[in-house]
Amino acid sequence: MRRCLSGKTAGYFTVEAALLLPFVMMSIVFMIFLSFFCYDRCILEQCAYAAALRGSSSRFENTQEAYEEAAGAAESLIEKKLFAIRKVSTTVRVSAVAVTVSYKCEVNMPGDCWLRGIVGEDVLCMEVSKKVLRNKTIAVLRQR
Repeated sequence: MRRCLSGKTAGYFTVEAALLLPFVMMSIVFMIFLSFFCYDRCILEQCAYAAALRGSSSRFENTQEAYEEAAGAAESLIEKKLFAIRKVSTTVRVSAVAVTVSYKCEVNMPGDCWLRGIVGEDVLCMEVSKKVLRNKTIAVLRQR
């Protein structure tokens, strides 16, 4: 105790802090970006399902109307909701049976240029796709 008070302490606390602080800070930043990634993935899955559900409604008489509704919803649902995503592209496929909405995007994170050089370009890409069967109630009722 007297050594600490007299000012003759060794500098091992400073050395340990200098070695551990960068690791701790990188871990904290990594956890923050991991939570952004999980949030963005949940938002994309929810929006893809909601857009496909809007396009699968039985009120549309043809696939063009269903496509326009699903495509409009797919674009508007993700506006200003994503944190760690960039270059989002939307694909909407409508058939007589189902509506499929897909999002493809890049994950934006610190050090991504360095990471891409090591593990490849496609590692930081994410693709989410949801499919909903179309309701046929109006078409069936009109045929009868």
